[in-house]
Order: sequence, then structure tokens, then C-alpha cells
Amino acid sequence: MARTKRASKRRTSTRRTSTKRKSTRRTKKSTSRTRSKGLRLTRKSQKQILIAVAVVVGLLVLIALLQQGRNYVQVRYYGGEVARNAVYGKVTSVAIGALGRGTIHVQSFNTGKIYTFYTGVRTDYNIRRYPYAGDRAKVYYVNDQGYLKATYVRIR
Repeated sequence: MARTKRASKRRTSTRRTSTKRKSTRRTKKSTSRTRSKGLRLTRKSQKQILIAVAVVVGLLVLIALLQQGRNYVQVRYYGGEVARNAVYGKVTSVAIGALGRGTIHVQSFNTGKIYTFYTGVRTDYNIRRYPYAGDRAKVYYVNDQGYLKATYVRIR
């Protein structure tokens, strides 16, 4: 009987050969040059550590601020008045001449003190009239060498 090509290609061993070839590359052995001697950080990991430290410090500062006692003292600015150069109160008397020059006396609602304001042609009135005695008014003024000159009078 003659042998066919098929018969000649039969396996001789029962052991199956792997289809995957082994790498011909040598595995790199770590030498003293390539081995890292300490913790090597990349730029990205340094940023992450810095952010984490900043968050922790921020939380500690926040906790420290929240732990302080809450003793609030009401601060009275500007001698207890509404603003630095403003007084809100009741008009007690008005003496204004024909040219708009004169005085307005205002008793402050906050301190109870009576202020004398000098008016002139540059004094501006909101509600275009002079105030009457008994009106509520907020007077903005300029301190000119001890004289309180009214610049704007808002009548309410």
C-alpha cells in the first residue's frame, strides 16, 4: 500500500504544540543603575499629593474657625449714626431764607442728638421742597471746619 501525503503529516507525539511563540526578546534584569533607590514621583502624582495636602489644611483651618466662640458685639460705627456723613431723624426746626440759605435742625433717631445743618444754594432736596418741622429726613452732609453743611436732604 502506498503512503499518501496525508499520512506523512500525522503527528508523532500526543503532546500538542502551542500556537503562541515564545518571545525572542530577553527579559531585562534590574541592575543597580535601573533600580529605583527611593520613591520616585511623577509630576502628576506630585500635583495630586499637593492638592490633597491643601484640602486637608483647608479643612483644619475651617474647623479651627468654627470652633471659636460666637461672641458677637454689635459695633456702632460713626457715633451710632446711619453712615459716615449721614443722619436720619426728625426735623425739629427749619430756618431757610429766600435764597435757600439757612439752617435745619434734625434730631437723630439712633442717638437722640440734635444736629444743626447749614443749607445753601448747593443743597439738593429729594421731593423738591424744603422740609417742614416734624418731617422725617435723611441728611447727607460735609464737615467744613466744624460747620455741618447739608449737601443732600431726602425727605421721607
